[in-house]
Formats: sequence, structure tokens, C-alpha cells
Amino acid sequence: MDGENIKPLLLSRRHRRKIIVSMILAALLYLSVVVYLGYEQALSAFVKIGMTGWVVLLFCSFSSYSIRYFRWQYYLKLNRHYLPHGLSFLYYLSAFALTTTPGKVGETVRSVLLRPHGIPYHTSLACFFVERFLDLIVITLFSLLIWVHFQSYVYYAAVFMLVLILVFPVIRHDFLYKVIKKLHRYYKNSRMGHFAGHVANMLKYARELLLPTTLYTGLLFGVIAWGVQGMAFYFVLSLLGLEINVSLAIGIYAISLLAGAASFIPGGIGSTELVMGLLLSASGADSGVAIAAPLISRLSTLWFAVLVGLAAAWRINMLRLDIKP
Repeated sequence: MDGENIKPLLLSRRHRRKIIVSMILAALLYLSVVVYLGYEQALSAFVKIGMTGWVVLLFCSFSSYSIRYFRWQYYLKLNRHYLPHGLSFLYYLSAFALTTTPGKVGETVRSVLLRPHGIPYHTSLACFFVERFLDLIVITLFSLLIWVHFQSYVYYAAVFMLVLILVFPVIRHDFLYKVIKKLHRYYKNSRMGHFAGHVANMLKYARELLLPTTLYTGLLFGVIAWGVQGMAFYFVLSLLGLEINVSLAIGIYAISLLAGAASFIPGGIGSTELVMGLLLSASGADSGVAIAAPLISRLSTLWFAVLVGLAAAWRINMLRLDIKP
């Protein structure tokens, strides 16, 4: 398969439409925020960050993406799939172009790119599933850091954690796997049967990635990656002049991400910023900081990720790859 064949698979017309729509919605939202805040006040917040501040924020974000990539590569190597780091990193980053899809499911485009390299869909999808599952655990744990300051919000984080605790043994237990395998055998020659077969294979590999050693390794990668993002948010607040506890800042960042995920809005656009702003106001931030900080944080994380993903996708499209199906 060459670059010409990869191009439509990577960013189809439907994918491009979703990216454009999400960007337009975000632009309208952020423009309304600037209008509400006032142009001069918004500009003042951006100036306080400064060029050096923006470089640090973007470096933190890219470092977080890189750490999560090494976890991804680690998962692939466990199943004896080896890709050159440069190409694999491009594939990993390119999926960020679709990170504003609900649940980030658009990032499964990696599976399409990896398939010609001999990596089955069920393997890459299992890696994606475990990544999302462990990230959710890590972010939920970080969100518990606000318990000293906002006990009422801890209950939401506790519910998330309880659900994850209940889901984990279900994934790991043989019962679910056997049920899906029975469906596969019963509907063997139908679409449902084929689908059940893929799900069973994915679940089988996902269970291997959730064994103690790989589980703890994956969680460690996640703690470092999302810890860097949380510290970057604390850095934003410090530059804007808000004196706040580090643990509280990371907790606000994490629980805002959970709120965005729970809203089922693509990328949590609007809901994440709203919760972040409300918690900052309750923490003593003035209206300018409470509105500007979420905007700056999201530009340097979510939307920077989308731009990085688009750049990686463009680079892949420029490559002419000689890959045998």
C-alpha cells in the first residue's frame, strides 16, 4: 500500500467534516467567551502567559503525547509487532486529528494505518481500549485530589471510580469472553458472528494487557503523562496570578476532564471549560482568570493535539510507503 492509498483512509470526507464542525463550534464558543470577558481582558491574560509560557505549555502537552506513545509502542511490542519509531509515532499522532470525536473513538483510525503492517485490528483496538480505560482510572484518581476543598465534587469522582472498579473484573473474568465466543460460534456465518469474533479477540488481548505487570506499567505511563498536563494547568494559573494549591489545581483539571467525558459532547467542548471555570471561581479566582484559564488550557492541550494530528496526517500523506497488505 502506498501513500496515495493511505490518504483517503486516514482522513475521509466524513472525518474532515467532523473536524471542521468541531473547530467551528469551538471557535464560536471561544469567541463568545472573549466577547463576554472583554477583548482587552482576554488579551491581557494571553500577554501574561507570554511567548515563553506558551512554549512551556506546548512542550508539556507534546511531552504528554510522547509518553503515551511509548506506552502504545510497549503494548504493540508485547504482541511482537515492531514498527520503526518514526513511522509509528506519526501514526499515533495522526489519530489526534480526530480526538474531538465522542469518546475519542476517531483515534481508532490508527488501526486502519497499522493493518497493512500485519497488525490485526483486534490487537490495535485492544491497545486503544486499554489506553482509554487506564487513562480514565488515572484521571479519576487525580480528580480525588480536590476532596479537601470541594467534598461535594468528590462524590462524582467516587462514582466514576466505583464504576471502573466494577468493570475491571468483568473485563478480566472468563465469563464475558466465553459469552462472546458462544455468540461467535452460534452466529458464525453472519455479520454478528464476525463482529463477535473480532470483539472476542480484542478482549482476549486486552485481558493480557491488564495482567499485573503490564497493568502497573501502563498506569505508571498514564500517571506521568497526565501529571505533566495537570502541572501545566497549575503553571497557567500561576502565570495568571492565582495562588492555588498544586493538588487542587490538578484535581480541578482532572474532574473537568471527567465532566467533559460524561457530557458525551465531542471533545467535551464547552462542558469541560464550564466546570473548570466554576471550580476556579469557587477557589477564589476572579472572573477574568476563571474564564481565561480554561480557554488557554484547552488551546494548549485539546486543540494543540488536533493541530499536531493534522500535521502528522499531512506528513503521512506525503510519504510513499511500500507496504504489503
